[in-house]
Amino acid sequence: MIQNVYFLIDLIGAPVYSEAGRQSGKITDFVLCLRGNHLYFEQAIVYDFDSSTNKIANLNDFNYFTPGKFELSQALSDLPTYIKDSKKPTATDLWDKPVIDTVNVKNITINDLAIVCDKNKKIEVSGVDISIKAALTRLGLFKIASKLASLFKIELKPDIIEWEKIIGFDDEFESITTDDTSDNLQNLHPADLADILEELDDEDQVSVIENLDEDVAAETIAEADSETQLKIIENLDTKTASDIIEEMDPDEAADLLQDLDQKKAKEILDHMDFDEASDVRKLMQHDEFTAGGIMTTEYISIYEDFTVANALSHIRLVAADVENIYYMYVLDNQDCLKGIVSIREIIAANPNALVSELMETDLVSVNASTPQEEVAALMSKYDYIAMPVVNDKNQILGVITIDDIMDVMEEEANEDIMKMAGTSDEELETDSPFQTCKARLPWLLITLCTGFVTSAILKYFMASFESIAVLVFFVPVVCGMGGNAGVQASTLAIRALSLDNAITLGDVFKKLWKEIAAGALMGAVCGLVIGFWAQYLIVTSPNPPTMKAIYLSITVGIAMLCTMSFSTTYGALVPIVFNKFKIDPAVASGPFVTSCNDIFALLIYYAVSSLLIFVILK
Repeated sequence: MIQNVYFLIDLIGAPVYSEAGRQSGKITDFVLCLRGNHLYFEQAIVYDFDSSTNKIANLNDFNYFTPGKFELSQALSDLPTYIKDSKKPTATDLWDKPVIDTVNVKNITINDLAIVCDKNKKIEVSGVDISIKAALTRLGLFKIASKLASLFKIELKPDIIEWEKIIGFDDEFESITTDDTSDNLQNLHPADLADILEELDDEDQVSVIENLDEDVAAETIAEADSETQLKIIENLDTKTASDIIEEMDPDEAADLLQDLDQKKAKEILDHMDFDEASDVRKLMQHDEFTAGGIMTTEYISIYEDFTVANALSHIRLVAADVENIYYMYVLDNQDCLKGIVSIREIIAANPNALVSELMETDLVSVNASTPQEEVAALMSKYDYIAMPVVNDKNQILGVITIDDIMDVMEEEANEDIMKMAGTSDEELETDSPFQTCKARLPWLLITLCTGFVTSAILKYFMASFESIAVLVFFVPVVCGMGGNAGVQASTLAIRALSLDNAITLGDVFKKLWKEIAAGALMGAVCGLVIGFWAQYLIVTSPNPPTMKAIYLSITVGIAMLCTMSFSTTYGALVPIVFNKFKIDPAVASGPFVTSCNDIFALLIYYAVSSLLIFVILK
C-alpha cells in the first residue's frame, strides 16, 4: 500500500480542534520517541490561544492524531503546560543535525523530516529530506525561489533518504550512534568510512569508531588524515585505543604514535600485546622520513636450505599475520639477506626443489637510513612492489610496500607544490587565518623586498631615459616574460631532480646548454613579436619620442631576447645548485625565481637600452 508522505514543516502551525470543531490552538512541535531504529511522534506541543502558552498533549488526548487532522478529546486548557526536557527531544531539534547516509556514503544535514502514518495511525518518521527545497521552505523563501527556478526550467523537489538507510542518534539525539545500525557501517569500505569521520565532530567520531569491529576501526583510522587520527586516538580510552592500534600495520601504528602526545603514546604501548608493541617501538626508533620510518616488520622470510614444500608450510603458518605477501626473502644461517623468491614461483615449483635454486640473488635493497624519496625513486626504477630494508650487516629489518611508496610520492608532490607556492601543507590542516598568514607571509615579505629593489631600479631607469620614456611601457611585459620563462625552467629542473637525484657535473653543463639554447630561441621569437608591437605603439604614440621608433623597437626586442635567455638559464641553475648544497630545490621555484628574475630582467633591460642608445647616439 502506498502511503502519503508528509513533511514536518507542513505540520508546524497546523490547527488543533476541539470536539466541537472549534480551533483552540496550533501545533508548534512534537516530542519524539525512539523505538529500536523507528522514530515516532509521541506527544504534540500545542499553542493554546486562550492562555497564550504551550501545552503538552499525549496521544490518548486526541480523537484524531494524523497529519490530516488533529482533534483533541478534552479541553486544551485542561492539559499541562509544556516544560522543555533535554531527555525528550522534539522534532525540530533534528533540523540541521548531521547524520550519515550509508547508501551514498556521506555526511548529510537534515533540512526536514519526512513522515507517514503507520497502520496503527501513529505518525512515524520515514526519512530525512536534505533538499534545497526543504531548506528554502523553512526560511520562507520557497515561493520566490520556485518562481525563479521555473524561469530556468528547474524543478525544486524533495530529496528523501529513508530512515533505515542512515545512522541514527542516541536516545537523547545528541550524538550519532551505531547501536542498531552498526552493520551498515561495517559493510562500508574503510576509505569511505574515513571520509565520513573527517566531517564529524569529536564526539561522533569516537561513537562511530567504538561501534566498529577492531580490525575495521584500525583500517578506517589508517585511511583517515593525520589530524583525524590524532583526535580519535586522544579521545578514546587507553584500552580501546591500544586494542585498535594493535590491529594496525606496525608502520602505520608507529607513525601515529610518533605524532601523539608522548605520555598517551606510552600508555597505549604499555597496554598493547608485548610482541606488537615491540615491533612498533623498533619502528619508532627510525626517522619518520627514512626507509626505516616507512617500512613494516610484517614480511615472510625463509632460509636458503628450505625446500619448496617447507616454504609452503611456512607460508600457511605465518600468512595470517602478514597483510601483503608479494615475495619471500631468503636468508642464510647468519640471517643475512641472500635473495628473493616470488610466491608465484614457489607455487609453480617442484615441492622437492631447494629455495636456493629458485631465488633471485640480483636484488636491490636499501638501508634503514635511506631517505624515503630515494626509496621511491628506486622502486619506480626497478618496478618493485616491495623493497627490503637491511642494516649495515645486510640483515633484513623490514620491507617497504608499494602502497607506502604511493603515500610518500603523494606527500612529496604536495610538499613540493606548497614550497613552490611559498607556503606549507600545514595550511591545509588549519582554519585559523593567523596560521595561514604565518605560512604565507615570509615569502610575500621577501617578494615585497625585491619589489623595493625593482622600484629603485625603475626610478633610475626613468631618470636616465626621460626623453624616451616610451621604453618604460615595456617593462612589465619584459619582466613578466622573464619570470614565466624562469619558472618553466626551474619547474622542469626540479622535476628532473626528483626523478634522478644523482646529477653529474656533465649533466649540469648539458642541461644549462639546453636551457641557454632554448631560452635564446624563445627569446628571439618573443623579441621579434614584441619588437613589432613596440614599433606600432611608438609610431602611434600621441607624443612620439625624438629617437627613431625602429631603434627603440630593436632595443625592446633585444632586451626581451637577453632577458629570456638569462631567465631560463638562471631558472634551471638555481635548483641544481640548491640540490648540491642539500637545500630542497622546490624552494627555488615560484616566488624565489620570479622575484629574482624581475630584478635581473630590469637590470638587463636597463643595460641593453643604455648600450644601444649609447651606440646609436655616438
